[in-house]
Amino acid sequence: MVEYPLSQSVRKALLGISGIREECDNGTFYFSQYGRLFGIVDADGISLVVGEECLEEALRRPGAKLEHPGGKRCKGVVKVSAAKCTETDLDFWLLLALPTNQGTIDPITFH
Repeated sequence: MVEYPLSQSVRKALLGISGIREECDNGTFYFSQYGRLFGIVDADGISLVVGEECLEEALRRPGAKLEHPGGKRCKGVVKVSAAKCTETDLDFWLLLALPTNQGTIDPITFH
């Protein structure tokens, strides 16, 4: 199994948060909470599902761009380059993307 420093950092940041599940398929890591996919880590960085109300703010961050798989724009999916995911940046992105913080499940905070 291929392991990326970013997938290790995401795993570490999510320790202790309830409902987290991780799956790996062909070197791509999928992170979900209570069955809702919120992050995908690959060699290029992390793709995150971000609520519409936060999308504009998210796209202003360094290294963030709207995802365009197959040339089509994905509503609310932001790709962040691995180089722009420091520990502090990663906390910001995960707080923005976790389903619990999008109002669909009781909110959480990092300690």
